[in-house]
Amino acid sequence: MKLIRRLLFIMIMLLVFQTANVFAQVVAGANLVAHGVLALVGGNSEKKQEKIIEKYSTQEKISGLNVIVLRVKESDIKSKAKNHIIALQNRLTDYNTQYKNNQPLIAPKNDSDLIAIQDMDEKWSTDEYASELRAYKRYASQQKQKLPAAPVDSLHTTPAGPVKKDSTGVKL
Repeated sequence: MKLIRRLLFIMIMLLVFQTANVFAQVVAGANLVAHGVLALVGGNSEKKQEKIIEKYSTQEKISGLNVIVLRVKESDIKSKAKNHIIALQNRLTDYNTQYKNNQPLIAPKNDSDLIAIQDMDEKWSTDEYASELRAYKRYASQQKQKLPAAPVDSLHTTPAGPVKKDSTGVKL
């Protein structure tokens, strides 16, 4: 921050002393100040994004995969896609609850909120959300592959389904 201010001051001084035309000095100075202000205000957005990710990230193991779980507090979300971010985070939290309770889970192939976030705010990190969604999809497919077996009871040896017989007593 100090380096930018020093650089800005030096550039203004160079322009003032080198340019003879007063109008050119004013225009050049205003242009330089505008660029400096933009650099000061918007130049640290990537660093802010990294700090948010570090602050609100946790590591979890979901369906055998190590996943970074990102849940940013609503008040700290500074994005055009804030509503989509909140909706996606809430849905992922619901998926996490279902996963931890070993409940069936249905995760869509493409998440509309994730796509909307990527379209509306390219600077917002969606990699964490996407990897978490992949882990839940993996869990859902593993759950589908497990077919529920008929309960085995030592007292009853009849098959799980009723046996149909016709009036003559022959199995159909």
